[in-house]
Amino acid sequence: VGVCVAIPPHEATPVPVGVPKTGYMIESMVTAVAHNIQELIGGKDATHVPTWNAVCLADFGDDGVAFIAQPQIPPRNVNWSSQGYWVHLAKVAFEKYFLHKVRAGTSEPGYERIIMKMAGIEKLKKPV
Repeated sequence: VGVCVAIPPHEATPVPVGVPKTGYMIESMVTAVAHNIQELIGGKDATHVPTWNAVCLADFGDDGVAFIAQPQIPPRNVNWSSQGYWVHLAKVAFEKYFLHKVRAGTSEPGYERIIMKMAGIEKLKKPV
């Protein structure tokens, strides 16, 4: 669901491009859609809005870049990045963890949700 949504660019660029999406940002959009479909089926108005927070581990072999952008589209409240071999190791560890979740049929264990919340990273915006 999240991958098929084209987000317009934040500003004009020489080459017209859309905004890139991270896996966490897509999870945010899918979570909002799933909750909204449930509300619509129940005869209620859709109220869930994704945060579009970006969390990324980009592996470049022996190096990599990690970043957090909240939200991904400016203006941002959080804009953090780091580079190094540790990102490669973190990406390998995450891939093993992710495949474990897939095999176990668990999309988001409670401890994962708690850790992300403690870091201030959530999938859905708070209701106004």
